[in-house]
Amino acid sequence: MNISKLQLKFLCLFLTFAVSTGVSKTEKITVFQDVSYDFNKEKNDAAKDSFHFLRSYVDYFYLIISANKSKLQVFNSASIVSGLCVGDAHAENFGLIIQKDQSSLFTMNDMDDFGPCPVAYDLYRLMASSKLYNSQVSLSDMLKQYRSGLKNEFIKKPDALKKMFDESQKKGISTSPKKISGSKIIRDSQMTEITSDEKKQITMALLQTSLGLDSHYKTLDVVSTRKVGGGSGGLLRYEVLINSQDQLIQLELKEEVTPSIYPVATEALPDLSSRIKSAISVEQVNPFELYNTVQINNRPMLTRPRFWGNVGVTLKDNATSDNLEIINYEAYILGAIHSRSIKDVESYKKMIKNISSKDLESDVQMMTDLFNLKFNQIKN
Repeated sequence: MNISKLQLKFLCLFLTFAVSTGVSKTEKITVFQDVSYDFNKEKNDAAKDSFHFLRSYVDYFYLIISANKSKLQVFNSASIVSGLCVGDAHAENFGLIIQKDQSSLFTMNDMDDFGPCPVAYDLYRLMASSKLYNSQVSLSDMLKQYRSGLKNEFIKKPDALKKMFDESQKKGISTSPKKISGSKIIRDSQMTEITSDEKKQITMALLQTSLGLDSHYKTLDVVSTRKVGGGSGGLLRYEVLINSQDQLIQLELKEEVTPSIYPVATEALPDLSSRIKSAISVEQVNPFELYNTVQINNRPMLTRPRFWGNVGVTLKDNATSDNLEIINYEAYILGAIHSRSIKDVESYKKMIKNISSKDLESDVQMMTDLFNLKFNQIKN
């Protein structure tokens, strides 16, 4: 059998890891088979650790699942239940979103990879990302909270989120003074000025889209930008500042590509407009019409409000104990979302009722081992 230098290096890294963690020579080792993938240098450079590395390559995660499904214990069995997946469930992809009634809703805050797939893979991604961030995360506790969400049981919001809720409510639907000054968007190093033709196209596209705005609203400023890291790194975005009924509103137009769940999709992926409508219906309660879709220069784009009160989870800002509470609550919210996205939720509840903790740990460990090793391989 011919082994490439890359495969040999990966094998050596794994064996080094096995020895350092006390795996005996006689113990049977089950590892994931790697897949061919074109990693992006900018994303690699931006990834500070294996947690951020996993965040940057959503479809790679699902390609690994597709190539190694038979090695999974828990998530292979549970994969027979399909529904609408959030797609990129990781520990920093949740947060508070201002609703139309001005309330703050804690939910998934990224719709890019939403679509039909085995919903258990959402839980798998959330668990793997959480373990990569903090190895002390309890998968049993996460699973317990996830089940509570599936059952629509009421649980108290953790105290760790109280500050976030207070901040969200205080800021509300206003624009951030760090982003907006007067009637202009504050430029940063990632932003680029657009042409007058681009601005006209964007203005016309927004006028033709039902955004729930005053029909006489005015576009004040537009700039293009690109994010470096994360799953949507490198994709085009437009920041748009508008005035509607004397209310300043910052919108983001975000380029959309094939959802990263494509390797495990259980049916043909719906068009962007259908996916976003479905995502909003299961992830929010009373959403603004500002969540919509447009075409700019033949690029499909998501429109969404950038309210100051939309506050995302940033783990580094919290104490470790607080993050453990937040991650468990995220699992609960994911379960609640799945309760609305699965047709036969009762069968799914029964399926995951008696999951083996040992098998669960094994499944997640295989994925975190691969991402740790792959990150070290690429960085070194």
